[in-house]
Amino acid sequence: MAELKIISMDEVQSKEVNWLWYPYIPYGKITIIQGDPGEGKTTLALRLAALLSKGEPLPYDN
Repeated sequence: MAELKIISMDEVQSKEVNWLWYPYIPYGKITIIQGDPGEGKTTLALRLAALLSKGEPLPYDN
């Protein structure tokens, strides 16, 4: 069994976050799309995938 290592927060190095879609979707991080059924989560995910696959800008992306 692996041993847990406790570290202090002063040992953690901060890193700049790179954004795919600021401030909603960062690169290399987990993004959760949450909401009630029927609110358009799948539509949003498919729309973003379509825009990115065509190289088009994301909504409200300045």
